[in-house]
Amino acid sequence: MRLALRELADKALAIVLGLFLLLTLFRGGNTDTAVLFAVAGGLLLLMLAAALAVATRFEAIASAPAALAHIGALLLLLAAGLIGLLSVDLATWLALPGREFYRPLVDALQQPDFALTQLPLSIDAIATRRAILVLLPCIAISISVPMLSRRSLLRVLGAFVILAAGEALLGLFQLGFRGVSLFVIDYAGHSRASGTFVNKNHYATLLAMALPLLIFRATGQFAFFSPRSDASTLATTWWGVVTAFVVAALVASLSRAGLLAGFIVSALAIAACPLKEHFRSRKIAFFAMAIVALAVVLMAMTGLGSMVRSVMQGAMGDGTSSRAVMNSHTWTGMAAFFPVGAGLGSYALAFQRFQTPSLLNFIEYAHNDYLQLVFETGLVGIVILVMLALSVALSGRKLRRANDTPAAACYLGAMAFAIHACFDFPAHIPAIAIIATLLYCASMNAALSETGHRRPIDETLVSRNVARPAAETY
Repeated sequence: MRLALRELADKALAIVLGLFLLLTLFRGGNTDTAVLFAVAGGLLLLMLAAALAVATRFEAIASAPAALAHIGALLLLLAAGLIGLLSVDLATWLALPGREFYRPLVDALQQPDFALTQLPLSIDAIATRRAILVLLPCIAISISVPMLSRRSLLRVLGAFVILAAGEALLGLFQLGFRGVSLFVIDYAGHSRASGTFVNKNHYATLLAMALPLLIFRATGQFAFFSPRSDASTLATTWWGVVTAFVVAALVASLSRAGLLAGFIVSALAIAACPLKEHFRSRKIAFFAMAIVALAVVLMAMTGLGSMVRSVMQGAMGDGTSSRAVMNSHTWTGMAAFFPVGAGLGSYALAFQRFQTPSLLNFIEYAHNDYLQLVFETGLVGIVILVMLALSVALSGRKLRRANDTPAAACYLGAMAFAIHACFDFPAHIPAIAIIATLLYCASMNAALSETGHRRPIDETLVSRNVARPAAETY
């Protein structure tokens, strides 16, 4: 009975996690409808995870200190958001750090037309509620993914890289047929690849996160959709072609930060992949060189020239300068609101008072998720970052002994997100934040950190059918 419950919950969890990937098709999940869908999926995940935890006696999470630190950090962030929704009297509100500036507005709100007597601790309570809603599915994923079986989790990861491949082809299609409008993209005349995303940087983040998994798969370290641990030559060749297209689309996005993140994690992934015996043949070497040549040709045909011009000319300097100014003003705001913070999700509203004429237009995000976290949550944000750093260090230390496993590829994929978060705001795009959480939590899955070609098949979660020939492994 317990085994049957475990198998059922495991398969259901994998299906729900796969559905989360569909958020990328709707502006990266950055719509109210998509957020509500994610919350519903998160609640379903929690129920399924509870059933799986009962069946496994919580062994998967209890034995992983890195997972506990990560879940604790997210729960602390949730607590900070909920506290920000608590209301206090106006005098107490004005006494909080950074609130005195708003006294004229508070005085106006006390007039008979409004007659307000209390305000929520957060400066922007509406944005705080939305941030909490996005955080809930991430917490559910953090709890459920470490308990998932190897086979189910590999299938979810396979669905993710297929999604990334589709986004790559869509981005290249946009460049080939300029002026088209696809899905919910409401602008025309594309000069860069962006897939189903409005912002090229978020598109680049998705592709960069997928590259380590693709590189590991293209070098035959594991198979996504087969119980067999080995991978056929034909299948790995096709995955190599897919990798080439994703690299080309990443370059065509013209996202410098995204390309930097993709380059770093790809280099680490290549260094971590040992060549298996059947990859030492001349035939495979020929295919490898052909795939590299294909990637170079695709990059040259798409965005390589534009990327080089953007780096060599003044565009890169202008972008770096504006981000430096933004970071400087964000530091000023952090000091003003410390140690309480402006409130989770309140950056867009609270930052306006610190914005100078050197920064034009409306600034919605800090373009540095780490600074924005401390700006919004103060001392709690620093504690959260320390807990996340501890989790990353613990999981990275464990993976040093298993650097050729799917878990290591997931770790590098999450690293791409972490790198890009220093320059943009991927954590505030629901689909990207959810996928990054999925990858990082997958890196802490004990079954996924076992070397695939040495690991026996899990008979409790694999059907008793005869394994398919190697040529059919994908």
